[in-house]
Amino acid sequence: MGDNAFVGDVSFPFWTIVFFMLFTGLYYIFRLFVSGIVSAVLSTVPAFFLFFLLKDLSAIPVLLSSMVFGVALRLAIHFIPSREKKLLYAVILLDIVVIGLFIGKSSFTGENLAEKVMCICLVTLTLSAVQTLFFEKNKASFPIYYFLIIALVTLIVPMKKEPIDWNKVVDLGQRFVYRIESIASDVSYRFASSFGDSYTAGYSSFTSTGKKITEGERTQLIIESKDAPYYTYLDEATGKNTKLRKTLYLAGGRGTEKAQFAEFIAFLYANGTDRERALTFTEVSNIDLEYAYIDTKDVIVPSRALLVTEGEKKVREGVSEKAHRKGYRISVKYLDIDYASPELIAMFKDAPTELPELTYDEACNYVNELWGMRFTDIMSRDEYDEALAQIKSGTKREYLNVTGVTPELKELADMVTAGAEADYDKCRLLEDYLRQYTYSKDAVGGYNPESNMSTAEGMADIAERFLFDTKKGYCVHYTSSMIMLLRLSGIPARAASGFRYAFPFDRKEKYEVSSGCAHVWPEAYIENVGWIPFEPTGAYYALSGTSWHRSGANADDAWTAEYHGGINPYDSNGVSAHVDEEEEEEKVSALLAFKVFLPTVVFTVVIIILLVAGIYLIKILHYRYGTPRQKLFYDVEQIKKSLIKRSGGTLTDRGLLSEFTEAAPESMREELGKVFDVFYRVVYGNKESEPTPEENALALEMRNRLGGRG
Repeated sequence: MGDNAFVGDVSFPFWTIVFFMLFTGLYYIFRLFVSGIVSAVLSTVPAFFLFFLLKDLSAIPVLLSSMVFGVALRLAIHFIPSREKKLLYAVILLDIVVIGLFIGKSSFTGENLAEKVMCICLVTLTLSAVQTLFFEKNKASFPIYYFLIIALVTLIVPMKKEPIDWNKVVDLGQRFVYRIESIASDVSYRFASSFGDSYTAGYSSFTSTGKKITEGERTQLIIESKDAPYYTYLDEATGKNTKLRKTLYLAGGRGTEKAQFAEFIAFLYANGTDRERALTFTEVSNIDLEYAYIDTKDVIVPSRALLVTEGEKKVREGVSEKAHRKGYRISVKYLDIDYASPELIAMFKDAPTELPELTYDEACNYVNELWGMRFTDIMSRDEYDEALAQIKSGTKREYLNVTGVTPELKELADMVTAGAEADYDKCRLLEDYLRQYTYSKDAVGGYNPESNMSTAEGMADIAERFLFDTKKGYCVHYTSSMIMLLRLSGIPARAASGFRYAFPFDRKEKYEVSSGCAHVWPEAYIENVGWIPFEPTGAYYALSGTSWHRSGANADDAWTAEYHGGINPYDSNGVSAHVDEEEEEEKVSALLAFKVFLPTVVFTVVIIILLVAGIYLIKILHYRYGTPRQKLFYDVEQIKKSLIKRSGGTLTDRGLLSEFTEAAPESMREELGKVFDVFYRVVYGNKESEPTPEENALALEMRNRLGGRG
């Protein structure tokens, strides 16, 4: 039975029962300290805590919906007037329905265990309800509404072959939850903007100066993808399937670079690349992107974006006329490339001296042959002709601008790239050299405080100070340095600004890209190949140092397998993650228990402790600052409770204080009688009659001696 069948059959009602029982149990715990109404409301407070624990947990998709219905049912039952009688009528109605189904539809015949259990629960509920109605002084020890949810399930659980479809109810609950989450998030966003809430880390285009940054964790983008966030390969050393985590580079202000894709197609064609070979280092992926706490005119999309749409409209430009704020959504089709593939690296090193001029029709056929997609969806005939003209023009002069560099920087570029023949080899040598520098967010920018990455002069200033002075920095410093060193080596280079997001190993419906993922990286232009990204920043793995481990023999299988995407095969310790499916299921279960139930228990215990401490503090303050009359009444009430407790329950409060005097230890009876006399005098005397300080002190002494210190 698949997951959907499980959801439609038992998952939703089961978890609804669990949550209803949880909040009912909390109600009875809280009722020990506060009134019934307050306890009912207070018992649902943990639901808000659970909401934030469950909203990103996709192991059981109906949890949030079940919790919403469980909370609603719990509150509804408490606030039903004369609920005992109404529940009894509901039970009688259920009994009639069951009998009717038994006679008319041959249901509830006891042929399976489920029918027997449901009938037994209904009978128990009926007896409990009848007992509650006719023997009010001896109400059932187990509350009636514990059985109500079972009765409802009895009525609606299918007793035929086709299971009931809970999907509509689940969808309703999920829409309700999403709406609450959306409203809460929007309010937070508006308030943050109104009060000038700011953070240093985050998407900032090319205005970064390289100064010290404070890393933020505010969500800037939300990614939705049906693809797995990883894929696997067989580790020959261990014989185990190894998961490869996908890492996504999202660039702002680029949009879909038609010329880049057209040039890459021609590059593959020139190398005689067929489908089997292409799928060893490329694949087409799709994601949906939503802007969160970000306000920019830039359209932020994965590198190598092929098609960007906003609803039904194509987004052609990388920068819009107006700023995109929270809620802006786009869908992106992009080409994912394994830049560490030995097959592809060999092609980079031996780049063709000239690219073939494919006609539009030839390009359409070739793209369909390689990836099975329609090229006409990517670009029109006119757009393709324009892309070819751009490739032929070869105008990369702006990306060779070295304004502001010093002779020392030129000497360094020559030294590092000495002996390299191919441009790609020069790029790799520079990348490896820069990765030796210390990564630190506690850094400084260029010698000129105004220097930033928007100009060649600004990047040169940042690079000079980083390479020869401070020798520590973050992505701004590494990227500025590599771009200037590449240009000094005769290779056009540019910076990409956006985000670097490493997907988790577990699937989610949504992935949040925080401001801490903001990143810049360099791209080098290799003649007759196109723009190639590099990762000189020492804190991250180099794109040229990892591989998808695909070969021609398994490329087509990988294309359709569950595990596919980009990669980061290293965990925080730099070790490949060997995880089989059974181990993963165990981890999901452990994660569910650890992330949800343990924090909920702790949170509930904290509420109880605060509640008890608050009540105790209120009693102390109420007694300390109360009138002499109030203090006397409280002391007498505590004395009576202590004596009832001492009697083991044989003494009851019938309004006669003399009975309490007789129940007290003989040594205390005389003084206790005096306290009770004062009590009668204050209650039945004139309104101005008040106990003296000595009388209050005596009452307090008697309470303490009997142990009534509450």
